[in-house]
Amino acid sequence: MASGGMVLVKYLLFFFNFIFWISGIVLIVVGAVAEYNYGKFTLVSEKELTTGPVFLIVIGVIVSFIGFLGCCGAYKENYCMVTTFAILLGIIFVLEIAAGAYAYSRRDKLDEYATEALKKAVDNYSNDEKTIDNVQRKFKCCGAEGYDDYFGGGDNATFPRSCCKNETDCPATVGAAKKAKASLFREGCVKAVESFLKKHLIVVGGVGVGIAFIQVIGIVFACCLMRSIKKEYEVM
Repeated sequence: MASGGMVLVKYLLFFFNFIFWISGIVLIVVGAVAEYNYGKFTLVSEKELTTGPVFLIVIGVIVSFIGFLGCCGAYKENYCMVTTFAILLGIIFVLEIAAGAYAYSRRDKLDEYATEALKKAVDNYSNDEKTIDNVQRKFKCCGAEGYDDYFGGGDNATFPRSCCKNETDCPATVGAAKKAKASLFREGCVKAVESFLKKHLIVVGGVGVGIAFIQVIGIVFACCLMRSIKKEYEVM
């Protein structure tokens, strides 16, 4: 059994792993909510933009497992479990740094991916109305750059009801929409999606820094407890 200051380290490690386990559950919930609310947008996005919610869920499951392992190892003072926990946590920490560096290096591509995907969806509106309609309703936007994107198909072409502030009183054709521009969403979906991504990337980044801080503390405490347990075994 750990003695002296190591008793404190044991319970601190248990506490931080409990927080770590909770953070994993939070990641799973956030990923599930993001997939539920914005899953339709992934149908028009490039692959690098669509894996976010799924990635969060996977990471959440891994983090929860590691946190649970750390809690059990600290409570039982099991050298093998604590060692496994420290190694896995160290690997996750390194992978997170690598993933963060990669995401930062690709940050300029987000706008390009969103623009290309949304323009493609607008051009193919007649073949797949539901996809872009869900995006326009969710973000209260119209077209890729603006409602003018739909004006090139002829005055008799169908105009998307999802572009209107009030869908029950929405122009049915492009010609009618040109005369009722005040009733349409003025902002293009590219800007709306960019704003959404930038806003939430800051939040995700902040959460990531917080989790990384907890991980570093967990690794330090795990190493201290491992040394204490090892000394106890040597004495015995």
